[in-house]
Amino acid sequence: MTSADAQIRIFEKLRHATPGSTHLYLVRHGQTSGNVTHQLIGHTDMPLDDLGARQARQVGDRMRSVPLDAIVASPLQRAQVTAHEIARHHQVETTLDPRLKEINFGHAEGLTMAEAVSRFPEIMTLHTDPLDEHFGWPGGDVRSRFHAAIFATFTDIALAHQHRHVAVVCHGGVIGSLIAQLDGGSPNDYEGYPVANCSVTHLEVNLDGATAHLMNDIAHLDVVRTEPWTFTIPGEASIDGESKPDEERR
Repeated sequence: MTSADAQIRIFEKLRHATPGSTHLYLVRHGQTSGNVTHQLIGHTDMPLDDLGARQARQVGDRMRSVPLDAIVASPLQRAQVTAHEIARHHQVETTLDPRLKEINFGHAEGLTMAEAVSRFPEIMTLHTDPLDEHFGWPGGDVRSRFHAAIFATFTDIALAHQHRHVAVVCHGGVIGSLIAQLDGGSPNDYEGYPVANCSVTHLEVNLDGATAHLMNDIAHLDVVRTEPWTFTIPGEASIDGESKPDEERR
């Protein structure tokens, strides 16, 4: 799967130890109401909204021509339903992998960022220092551990499915974390590594590394939510369309 305007990139940090190629198709789930309201819904098992269900059908149609050998998905229903729309075009069962879950926002789950900062002032660190890998969500994940686990998970998936075509259906924070780490960037740079709902990222893994044939591709979607994101921290002015916090990619 390639795109005429795709910029092919090679990431050397993910590679095979043996000849041959493994194709990974990374798909973010469809839109949820929490994405629209900017809620922190990492481990919250929120369903797709109407647009999200439509996006899932469209990415399923997009993946129809891909010769998939396996589908691996996060067990959260927004990813499972999206995976089902892909699976209906293939004689392949979906395997659920809990390691593909979104980051756990802990006690901030279900809150907006402004509400979370008001309740847990220490979360300000997230906004003021996105490079702080030691930041941990109260009762939830620590950034460094989450990112390390994500890289290990995709390494395992590539090893377990060598020389096959695999769709991995999961979350924005998961896909963005992997791509940022492969690129040598910060996995907390959400503006630099955006992941749209039901986007497709196609990686071909071989001896030389991982070749990105598609990155965050949404050519198959007829409706994409594009309104500018607004984030207000108590005591500060709002910021429109600038650096996006964690919840924008969930």
